[in-house]
Amino acid sequence: MSLSAPLFLLAVLAALVSVLTPARASTWLKTGKETTRPYGHVDYCSRNAADCRDRPAGATLPAARLGVLNSINSAVNRAIKPVADKTAFGRKEFWTASARSGDCEDFALAKRAKLLRSGFKSSQLLLTMGYKGSEAHTVLVVRTRDGDYVLDNLDDDVRPVQSASMSFLKIQAPDHGGRWLSVTGKTGKAP
Repeated sequence: MSLSAPLFLLAVLAALVSVLTPARASTWLKTGKETTRPYGHVDYCSRNAADCRDRPAGATLPAARLGVLNSINSAVNRAIKPVADKTAFGRKEFWTASARSGDCEDFALAKRAKLLRSGFKSSQLLLTMGYKGSEAHTVLVVRTRDGDYVLDNLDDDVRPVQSASMSFLKIQAPDHGGRWLSVTGKTGKAP
């Protein structure tokens, strides 16, 4: 065996480890004061009170489980037909977790429901609003010990918040599903 063969094998092994090791987000959305609730969420809470109450926040954040996040993100993105609420439900705003067609909030709620069934806690699954370009947009942010990850209906790849092409404005409070907090930036310190 020549000297270049062991070096080649070492390079292949290093590349394999980097592919199989999940990328760490290491960034979380930094929150500020309580802010206004979106109208669609107020209506959603009137129909789904259990989703909009106090919820225990875990003492320690769990691992990201990126395989599960990626699988659910892409499955929901394929399962729901993107349509405006006015077309799908005959109303300007209507949020639901069980839509076959709908807009960004419906995708985020469907992902949240599937992740809850996969063992994630509600305090980790936070609806988050902001802008993607000039368009208002809602995504699901999953809070983990590895950082916050974004599940977006416009992207099949789950991304750490620092890689998401979105400006974040408000996020559900981890300790209460009916409260929203302003997003003041990003931080490298776990919440």
